[in-house]
Amino acid sequence: MKVLFVSEYYPPKIMGGGEINLELLATALTKKNIEVIVLTSAQQGLPAKEKKDGVTIYRRLKTGDHPSGLKENLKRSLIFPKSVMEEVTTLAKLHQVDAIHFIGTSIIAAPELQKLDIPLFATIESYPTLCPKGDRIFHGKEECKIKCSYLQFLSCQKDSIEIGKMKNEWYLKYNVAALSYIYQYYAQLNKALPYCNLIAISGYVHELLQQQGHKSTVISNALPVEKFTKIIKNEPRKNERIKILYLGSLIKSKGAQVLLQALEGLPVDCLIYGNGVLQEELQTTIQQHNLQAKICAPVPYDKIPALYADADIVVFPSLWPEPFGRIAIEALAAGKPVIGSAIGGIKETIVEETGILVEPGDAGQLREAIKLLMHNPALRKEMGKKGRKVVEELYAEEKVVGRLIAVYEEKIKNLIQNSS
Repeated sequence: MKVLFVSEYYPPKIMGGGEINLELLATALTKKNIEVIVLTSAQQGLPAKEKKDGVTIYRRLKTGDHPSGLKENLKRSLIFPKSVMEEVTTLAKLHQVDAIHFIGTSIIAAPELQKLDIPLFATIESYPTLCPKGDRIFHGKEECKIKCSYLQFLSCQKDSIEIGKMKNEWYLKYNVAALSYIYQYYAQLNKALPYCNLIAISGYVHELLQQQGHKSTVISNALPVEKFTKIIKNEPRKNERIKILYLGSLIKSKGAQVLLQALEGLPVDCLIYGNGVLQEELQTTIQQHNLQAKICAPVPYDKIPALYADADIVVFPSLWPEPFGRIAIEALAAGKPVIGSAIGGIKETIVEETGILVEPGDAGQLREAIKLLMHNPALRKEMGKKGRKVVEELYAEEKVVGRLIAVYEEKIKNLIQNSS
């Protein structure tokens, strides 16, 4: 079997969990004797074609450098779809692939590429196909429950601090032309869904797709569990302050500002790894309240296990309904308890007795959860043990890849039967 993955970004360029998951899947599939080709955007300093860990990577797509800022996002929406159509057509024929698998916004090319008569798959691991703002936060306050219309979008975005990873500045908030363009791009993505065999990364995403009339198969993100378990440090600290870890973008919807509120007055150290439009504000909060917190630049993924190993508690304080919750399963694999927001896919990854769920945005609840774990090293250790077992049973890459291969084989077989 030959599979062509299409993704706007691919490691070492990582914008979120989607790129991490794709690299893990691609590498794991090659170990099952499946030929994997990845088509992604060109990156300065990296070869246009290379073979890495058995995966053939083409860096030929044209897009913006990053998903932040109006100029870069305009560039992405204008040139990326056409680039996907052209390059996928070329590579699909060159390699005689059996399946084309879209990740993220590359699904926009699906209606045009159906003419190739090759089974199309799409992993729905974020919300651009389901929400013009990309976050499903209704009027910037609560989890969205509707299928968006243009008028609802105009009203909703006025109360939102961010659109995607962009700050919703005044020149965007009241710019009807720009907002119309954003909505039309979302509409194109949404209309592409019926052309693909959809894979939802959580039961939560599966339900959202179902609400809009789309069938999907739930296949969660994969995790190389052994990379997180082999350097576990799980013994209680002696005469040391508790260490708290946050990993994620520094934007309002990720909730780092709520974590800092919760830390006021607590004798803990906190490391915050990430960047984003909120960084300056967070740094000001740290200084004004004399918090023992430090903002650090993101690190390569292979360095992440060591960060978990050195932490006592991992906090995942998102305000938006995360489609999945990679931070949670990584922390659990490392034997660490997780405090996360009871919203979206996070509720599926932090199960009973592996961590604590709190109301999104409730700094008081978060503070109490931290205090509970601070003063109970035995509870932290017990949660860590149970968490590792859960991750090994549900998210080990071997099991996830097996589910994906079964879906490929079924859909390819159906196409052959229907065409004969």
